[in-house]
Amino acid sequence: MSEKTNLKEIEKKAWASYFEDGLWDIFMGLLMLGMGLQTLTDNVWYTLVIWVGVLVMLVGKKLVTTPRIGRVKFGRSRKVKRRKVIAIVSISVVATFVLLLLGMLGLAPSSLVTAPVLVVGIALVFGLMAYFMDFPRLYAYGLLFAISIALTEALWPSRISGIAFVVSGGIALLIGLVMLVRFLRMYPIPAEMKTYGGN
Repeated sequence: MSEKTNLKEIEKKAWASYFEDGLWDIFMGLLMLGMGLQTLTDNVWYTLVIWVGVLVMLVGKKLVTTPRIGRVKFGRSRKVKRRKVIAIVSISVVATFVLLLLGMLGLAPSSLVTAPVLVVGIALVFGLMAYFMDFPRLYAYGLLFAISIALTEALWPSRISGIAFVVSGGIALLIGLVMLVRFLRMYPIPAEMKTYGGN
């Protein structure tokens, strides 16, 4: 019994270390920053900032995180949680696409209906993701994201909504960079990997 408990504790710590590198925070920061800059300037090219965030996440996990803490094979319960997160994200993407399509066709309900639904939906999606991922900071980022969306819907075309996204993104990005620096100091690359890399 105690051995199972120890294994669960080890797995929990390993999962928590997955978020210590700050890359998820940087991704969320660039996501909101890109949306804010695009809203403020009406320049679609700023959406590339979001894709930079995706690239940082994928490349960073491979080149920064894995060489330092290794790759962990998680148990069945953790895999189930990951599948639920994927399902939640997939459903939210499809729902957002449907709302945008209805808006383009002029079939969407009035903003008085869609705005609250959108805000609550975003907060719910982020909340479920934070819960299933055991990633508490995602609750805060979800709240910041939902507030920014609410301001966009309520005050459009005011610049306040764009500023809200930029400020929210800046906060998440700063937290992520601080955590990344701390992660690099806490987990230096093992000497044997440096030797191997040098050869």
